[in-house]
Amino acid sequence: MSNYKDNKSLKHSLAKIISYILEAPILALFVFFILNFFLDNEKFLQIGTISLLFGTILPIVLFVSWSKIKKIDKDYTIKESRNYPFIIGIVIYFIGTFILFLSSANPLTTALMFCYGSNTLIVFFINLKWKISVHAMGITGPTTALIFSTPWGFLLGLLAPLVMWSRITLKKHTINQLLAGAILGYISTFIQIYYLLKIANFNLNIDITLTTCLIFGLILLSLISSLIIKKK
Repeated sequence: MSNYKDNKSLKHSLAKIISYILEAPILALFVFFILNFFLDNEKFLQIGTISLLFGTILPIVLFVSWSKIKKIDKDYTIKESRNYPFIIGIVIYFIGTFILFLSSANPLTTALMFCYGSNTLIVFFINLKWKISVHAMGITGPTTALIFSTPWGFLLGLLAPLVMWSRITLKKHTINQLLAGAILGYISTFIQIYYLLKIANFNLNIDITLTTCLIFGLILLSLISSLIIKKK
């Protein structure tokens, strides 16, 4: 009995660590760093600071402060508690997009910041009726942006099943909520970035067929992972 409790406690602690490390603002720090380093090397400090401020620091300050002020759990388990932070988050991301545009950041970085705002807007409307996983969307969206930069970006998507497992283990989401967040993150971000880059006439010299195959391969991975997690 003691071993069972110890294993359950260890499993819960591991899930909590994964959940915190792989949440959207933390991943944004990592992904924007890569994009800015390789695509905005000459203006790395300037564009990197803007990305850090609007993609990571302000969102974290917002969600942590709001949870303390309203005495809400940090995971915003009750879906109604997420509405106002979502609205403020949308404003933060779109302001960040505008400043990146004015700063002549590379179009992929600007497009990703825009996607953070637009995807949060989509989630806001879904959340009015149904709770969808922001954690799942928070890893699949940035993964898609990285794939537009390099095919090796798909490696980040291999961590999506871990995020899904952690949220199920912590009992923060159902498998359907996680799967919906993961798939929406891939498809929504893919469509938006594809057309935004076309509008900006920005050519990354990528193989769009390969990019599409990688995205759908990762979607398939999420589907398979959800079935495995559900059985357990």
